[in-house]
Order: sequence, then structure tokens, then C-alpha cells
Amino acid sequence: MRKTERLDFINAFEHGWIQYKTNFTKHIGWGLAIAVPPVFFHFNITAGVILTLIFEGFLMIMLANSVICSSQGLKNDIFSSPRLLLNCFKNGFLISILLFPLLTISFVAAIIPSIAIFSIFMFTFFIIVRKQSFAVDAMVESLRKGNGCRLPLFLFSFIFYASAALALFLAQWIFMPLGFIVGALITPYFFTVIYEFYYQLETK
Repeated sequence: MRKTERLDFINAFEHGWIQYKTNFTKHIGWGLAIAVPPVFFHFNITAGVILTLIFEGFLMIMLANSVICSSQGLKNDIFSSPRLLLNCFKNGFLISILLFPLLTISFVAAIIPSIAIFSIFMFTFFIIVRKQSFAVDAMVESLRKGNGCRLPLFLFSFIFYASAALALFLAQWIFMPLGFIVGALITPYFFTVIYEFYYQLETK
């Protein structure tokens, strides 16, 4: 059976929504934290870039860890291990350096390549947590993991980008705190959906 036939697109969204609602209080803090660095772009671009590169990758790994622990019924004890926490920070920083500029440049040049790149590497955060992989190794595995599933993963990434664009529009043209709140709310949900895709590919 081809991998594309095993990827249940609708179930990933539905089960992700159930997990999101059930574990909302566990994830929303990370969603809020992830939404903070982009806010600084409205006041100082340099500060926004620096904070994004330093913290955004790490915060996304922390959100991925929260999603995995809550979905699998595991105890979230990552803060009890300073070594593991430091490794997550270093991997997050490396992802920020390698991946975020690539996403930004490709987005400015043409939106579609940026969406495609995200769809290829979106499992990276979960692979780092599940397998304690080095950032580059996790990116390579994410690339391989999606082979045969490019179209549904691209469609998901398109939906994610459209939702992020809505949050950006609200922040830029309507009311900045509203965009911040929307971004903080949708990011954990989409991460639960990403994990559902990852779990399907890992177990079927």
C-alpha cells in the first residue's frame, strides 16, 4: 500500500482538534510564548529578528514536547533534566538559523516555495523530541518521512500559512493584540495536527 493511501487527512484534523481541546491549558502557554517574538517586528525589526532566531525554534520544540506528552499520556518532565533542556535549546537555535531564513527568503521571493519547504521539514520538532536527534539529522529524517505524502502535507501547510496570514493581517491592519491572540491560539492546534500526521506515518 502506498504511503499516500495511509495518510488520513481528515482524521488528523479531527483527532488534532480533540487533543487540542482536551489539553488546551497544557499547550496555550507555549502558543503565547511562540507569538511573542514576532510582535517585536512591529516596534524594532532588529529585535524581532534576534528574538526569533534565539527563541522561536526552542519554543516550538517545547510545544512539540507538550503535544507528544499529552497525546501519549506521558509525564512532561523535560524541565527536570537540564542537559535535555539545553540540547533542546541548542537544536532550536540551530533550526532557527538553518530553517527560518530559508522560509522567509522563499516566502518573499514566492509564497509557494516557502509552503513547500515547511511541509518538508515540519516534523523536525517532533523528531527532536521523540528521538533526541540532532537538528540536522531531524531535518533529514523529516524530509524522508514525508516521501509519498507531499500533496496532502503541502495542502496542510497551505492551510497553516493561510491561518498565519490571517493572524498577521489582524495584527497589522485591525488590532495588534487580536492578531497576537489568534496566532497564540492556532499554533498549538496546528502542531497537534502535525503530530497526528507524524504518528500516522510512524505507526502504519
